[in-house]
Amino acid sequence: MGINKQRKFLVYMQNKRFLFFLILWGMFFSSPLSYAFWLWPSAKEDVQKQFNFAEQLYENKEYQKARAQFNRLSKHYPKSVYAYKAQFFFGKICEKLDKPYAAFQIYKDCINNYSYDEYLEEIVEREYNIGIFFYQQEVVKVLGLEVSLPQEKAIEIFEQIKRQAPYSEWGGLAQYNLGFCYQKLNKWKRAVEEFDKFISGYPAHPKVICGDADYEVALSSFENVLAADYDQERTTDALKRFQDFIIKHSQSKYLKEAKIKVTVLKERIAEGLFNSAFFYRQQGCLKSAEIYYNEIIDGYGETDWAKKAREELEKLKQISNI
Repeated sequence: MGINKQRKFLVYMQNKRFLFFLILWGMFFSSPLSYAFWLWPSAKEDVQKQFNFAEQLYENKEYQKARAQFNRLSKHYPKSVYAYKAQFFFGKICEKLDKPYAAFQIYKDCINNYSYDEYLEEIVEREYNIGIFFYQQEVVKVLGLEVSLPQEKAIEIFEQIKRQAPYSEWGGLAQYNLGFCYQKLNKWKRAVEEFDKFISGYPAHPKVICGDADYEVALSSFENVLAADYDQERTTDALKRFQDFIIKHSQSKYLKEAKIKVTVLKERIAEGLFNSAFFYRQQGCLKSAEIYYNEIIDGYGETDWAKKAREELEKLKQISNI
């Protein structure tokens, strides 16, 4: 073969080889596999992109789609910080979809199951607001029977907040609102206990300093008296709480109401003493009856029963003179 023919042949082969590699390069680098090989992000970048995508769905108010994405992310990356973030947004979605108790359960798990605290303050605040929501709901009754007590859910939530963040602003407010929950359930003795815990546990709280908490304790004690048959010990305790409140908080907005309650309780105590005096008089124990009448006059002279006690004492004197 001549030199010219050899050169042409070599050029031809080189061109074919170049064309072959060109085709091979095009097939490889234009395929999805090659794209994945060269451009597929790391696991960290991937989960972040998934989270950003789900968050964008949430911002666009596509809550069901966002929920599915956050759920998928938390399942595939359960130990990632993005799983924690996904759960937090999952709870927010439940709130948007009017599922407050489900949202609370998710927020609770966020704190209990993860060590991250990026959203801790907001989570506890959201739990608190959900608790207030249930506290404010009315008890549902069917045929006079209570079938739904939303305050019980509020109690569960406030107790959880106390465990999660006892020394935070929300921990104090949760303890305070536990007292109101038990008030609404007519569990007055338990309300007293919860308000007392608030006063002793958060002495510097504004609600303690201004006297609101002391008033709620006294008011709960008062209602506890009215809810039961006459009990001298309960009545005396409630009276003392109101009297202490008036002394400690003379500028309180509840001062007028407190004085009214004191009058009511004094009347109640005086009535009980008068009934005791009447009992002893009926038994012929006139000296014992006299003691009770004098106790009413000396201790509760401003009551209506004091006037009656004076009248009865005059009758006793007449009987004695006879």
